[in-house]
Amino acid sequence: MSTAIWTVRDFEAFLARTPPPHTEGFYAMYGSPWDAIVTDPACMCVPVDDHLVHRGDGVFETLLCEEGAVYNLGAHVERLRSSAEAIGLACPWSDAGLREVVVDTFSAAGKERALGRLLLGRGPGGFSVDPNESTGTSLYLVVYRAPAPFMEREPEGAKVMLSAVPPKSGGLARVKTCNYLPNAMVKAEAVKAGAHFALGVDGEGFLTESFTENLAVVDREGALVIPPPVHHLPGTTLRRVAELAEASGRAVREEKLRPEELFRVSEVWVVGTTAYVTRVCSVDGRAVSTGPMAGALAEALREDIRSNPEMRTLLRG
Repeated sequence: MSTAIWTVRDFEAFLARTPPPHTEGFYAMYGSPWDAIVTDPACMCVPVDDHLVHRGDGVFETLLCEEGAVYNLGAHVERLRSSAEAIGLACPWSDAGLREVVVDTFSAAGKERALGRLLLGRGPGGFSVDPNESTGTSLYLVVYRAPAPFMEREPEGAKVMLSAVPPKSGGLARVKTCNYLPNAMVKAEAVKAGAHFALGVDGEGFLTESFTENLAVVDREGALVIPPPVHHLPGTTLRRVAELAEASGRAVREEKLRPEELFRVSEVWVVGTTAYVTRVCSVDGRAVSTGPMAGALAEALREDIRSNPEMRTLLRG
């Protein structure tokens, strides 16, 4: 037999001499199977029989920590519960328990700015598609390096394309499950085409979302227009941006949009936890109008992230 068979000690020795280079920006991880936090990337693992791994049977949220506080945590916990309920996944953790895991893990990471991936899985127990073989819900949180905001990296704005990948069906599209294969295909499509983002188009010809961001536009009257979440996920960041826009006296409404309308409006944005408010400068190689509202709302969002005590969950000193 030519393939080696290792013991636990062999595997530990391998990890000690060969640290995975791609984990350099992994800061901390909590896992419910061991109910503890680890800070060595070599220990950051998930049981291979967790249905989260081999079936994508789970839900997740991406959290942002800025200046020592997690932003908009309540909205993320609310959506995590809503997504779990939609797929019949029990969440035995209370809101307070989830917050404690989040605060403790981000605090253990020791970073002023980072991202966190909070995953609620069906749990381990076998390799079939049957959820009932799982032994219980699993919870994981990985805290990792956050890239610079998009507009800091690309101050000219985002190049956007229209995606040929069919969007998710209505019900599943509104649930933040761990089955992100369509999203990954849209991302790959954008990278291959040299675009920063790709926007989906549903079967009726209306725009949906990008791979992990929402679409918004500013019409010629200065109102913020958001496509209703029929074939895409309602975004927590977009919802907060809409609230900030309304607080500043701007009109906000939901309205279906077709691709050709992107060339008739005053501004086009993509909005998300990691994109913040990103101005779009072109769609399929054609320039679109830009204006001041993206910058104003981007600054309002950044100020909200930095200083709004109602939206900030402080880490432990």
